[in-house]
Amino acid sequence: MITEELCMHRALQLAALGLGKVQPNPMVGAVVVCDGQIIGEGYHQEYGAPHAEVNAICAVKNQELLKQSTLYVNLEPCSHFGKTPPCAPLIIEKKIPKVVIGMRDPNQKVNGNGIKMLQQAGIEVIENVLTRECVSLNKRFFSYHTRKRPYIFLKWAQTRNGFMDIVRNDDTSKSSNYWITGEALRVWAHKLRHEEQAILVGYNTLINDHPQLTNRFYGHHQPHRFVLCDASQPVAIHNSFTALIGSIKEVLEKLYTLKIQSVIVEGGKKTIQKFLDSHLWDEAFVLIGNINWEHGVEALSLPCIPDNRINIDNEVIYHYLNKEP
Repeated sequence: MITEELCMHRALQLAALGLGKVQPNPMVGAVVVCDGQIIGEGYHQEYGAPHAEVNAICAVKNQELLKQSTLYVNLEPCSHFGKTPPCAPLIIEKKIPKVVIGMRDPNQKVNGNGIKMLQQAGIEVIENVLTRECVSLNKRFFSYHTRKRPYIFLKWAQTRNGFMDIVRNDDTSKSSNYWITGEALRVWAHKLRHEEQAILVGYNTLINDHPQLTNRFYGHHQPHRFVLCDASQPVAIHNSFTALIGSIKEVLEKLYTLKIQSVIVEGGKKTIQKFLDSHLWDEAFVLIGNINWEHGVEALSLPCIPDNRINIDNEVIYHYLNKEP
């Protein structure tokens, strides 16, 4: 028997296909069910492209069946014009009698307005189905709209014996090339860059390592690049990066105004430590390479235990969640 939960699970599966492609919009999937059968489904595929509800409705071959169908969608249908027309009027136009929604849209332009529009048209609306899963999927979107800051991922690599960088001195070449992790973990790191909106490093990392901070190994999305500076540092010469100056709280406020919903903080150590000290982070990935160094900069320590361990090609990624962001 097809249940509300099963249909919402399918909507979430579809929605997740938009990861890295729809920001700053949320990931949304939609399923149309008639007489216990899925007759149409779709998801928001790209920013500026049709929304999930539109794609699912258009996928129904016999449009007359919409008048006796239920639409399942993980997020409240929009009620305002943005890059595309609102979805709630289309649902009303197609005379879909019932809509099941994972949760309300926290965007103040929507938040309840889409539901109200549907109900005023006589459509039965059921809310809060698999709400926890819906929030988890769109954690970046919800952080941006409810906490007024981007979702923060911390990431660094370290050797098996706990070093994350070389010790810099006058003899250290700025062009020194060294890798802690192997190719498989580097591809994984570029997948992360594909999925998130922005990447941030500190000024010393920019000067010492000359990182590209681009996605070269996975997909096509390129993250916005930011460098954390203070007022004394000559960032104008690095015009391909956007300089951010201030406390971590002020930096996140600036990113919020730039409509950045997720940021990977790649360090180095001092920059990542500032985020840890401020408690303004959400997840951390620690990549453990299959090598040892005789000496170096000792790696950071996190105030919690990992919630997950990922093994890739004889190397390890530890995943941490900040339970009190």
